[in-house]
Amino acid sequence: MNGDTTLKGVLSLYGYHFCDILGSGDFGTCYEISRNGEAYVLKVFKHNHVKRRKSKLFMEIDLLNKVNHPGIPKIFKVIDKDGVFGFIMEKMPGHTLSDLINWDYAFSKIEIVGIMSQLIQMIETLHAADISHRDIKTTNILFFHGTISLIDFGSAKIFHSQTRNGNPDFWGIGDVFMRLALIAPEISLNPQDVLIESLNLSPGEKTVIKRLLCIEGSYADIKTLIHDFEMTFCIHQ
Repeated sequence: MNGDTTLKGVLSLYGYHFCDILGSGDFGTCYEISRNGEAYVLKVFKHNHVKRRKSKLFMEIDLLNKVNHPGIPKIFKVIDKDGVFGFIMEKMPGHTLSDLINWDYAFSKIEIVGIMSQLIQMIETLHAADISHRDIKTTNILFFHGTISLIDFGSAKIFHSQTRNGNPDFWGIGDVFMRLALIAPEISLNPQDVLIESLNLSPGEKTVIKRLLCIEGSYADIKTLIHDFEMTFCIHQ
C-alpha cells in the first residue's frame, strides 16, 4: 500500500477527502482536504521527524490552541493513525507575501503599513500568551484583499518577559517590511540601493525599522513598538 493510498484511507475514516498538495518542506507536507464542501489544511509530518520531535509537534498544537485570533489558524483535529501523524487545521485565504513578491506585485505604502500593523497586532496577541513565533517571514504570511494571516508555528516557543529583549519576532517584522518596501515604487526610489537610508521614509519611520532590525538599539517589548509604529506611520485606531 503506497503513501497516498494510506493517507486517503485515513482521511476517509474521519470523513475528509483529499484535494491537493499545497506544498512540501523538510519536515513534511501540507495538503488541502475537504469535508462537507469546506476546505481545510492537513499538515502531515515525515516519519523520521515524528520519531525525533513528537513532543515538539505536540507543543505546536498546544501553542496554537492557546491563541484566539482571526488571522491565526485553528487546529481542529490531531491524526495519529497507520503511520500518518499530523493535524487538520483551518485553511486561511490568500497567497503568501513571498509568492506575491515573486509575481512582481507592487505593494503600495498604504498596503505595507496595513500589513505591518496587522502583523504587530498578531505578535501582541502571541506575546500576551507568552508565545514567540520565531519564524516571521514572507513565506509564513498570507495576504488576501488587504488582510493577512500568520501560519507555520513549527518554530514557536514559550517565552517570558525577561527574554523579550531581542526577540526574533521583532527582527522578523523588520525583515518583512524591508522585503516589501524594496519592491514598492513609492518607497524604493532606486531598486539597486537596498539601504534603509535610501528609502523614501521619514526619519522616524526609518528609526522604527532600524530598531526592529537591531541596527539602532532594539525593542524590549511590544507595547513600545506599537506606540512608535502608530505615531510614526500615522496609524489611527
